[in-house]
Amino acid sequence: MTGRLVAALAGAVLLSGALASGISAGAAGPVFVGPTGRQIALTSDDLAKLPSVRLHVSFLAEHGTSSADFAGPLLWDVLVRAGAVDSGKPRGTAREIIVVTGADGYIAALAIGEISPAFEDKQVILADEMDGKPLTPGHLRIVVPLDRHGGRSVRDVVRIAVAAAATKTPDR
Repeated sequence: MTGRLVAALAGAVLLSGALASGISAGAAGPVFVGPTGRQIALTSDDLAKLPSVRLHVSFLAEHGTSSADFAGPLLWDVLVRAGAVDSGKPRGTAREIIVVTGADGYIAALAIGEISPAFEDKQVILADEMDGKPLTPGHLRIVVPLDRHGGRSVRDVVRIAVAAAATKTPDR
């Protein structure tokens, strides 16, 4: 099982890195890619129509503990709005992963099951506000509450891709 997850994540990261070259967030915000590879763009207005969640997070960073208040829509709601996940098929989404890419090329991954209401329902957000101040579309940030380290808190998000995990076990 672990081998399959590692293979899936490695493939998704390589795919995300290859596709991310040349993609940047504009006024419309990040590009969303569904499991079929279709690119979907949501505007700032689209994101503003989604309910906002407020979180206070603290995590270990390179220079000590970092704390901030963030607000923005749940990543699950954003992915449903973008058509990148099918909320009516929780069993199918259980094998999918999310690969988030920042403007600097930094990549982090989450399992769909972490944010799906049918599974863990973790309140991961696409923050458009930090400490009461709005973030511009090119500076949106993924915020993963309860992570001890901030490694999955990707800033300046340019791309969010949903990919299916490998369905076959790699040969040993």
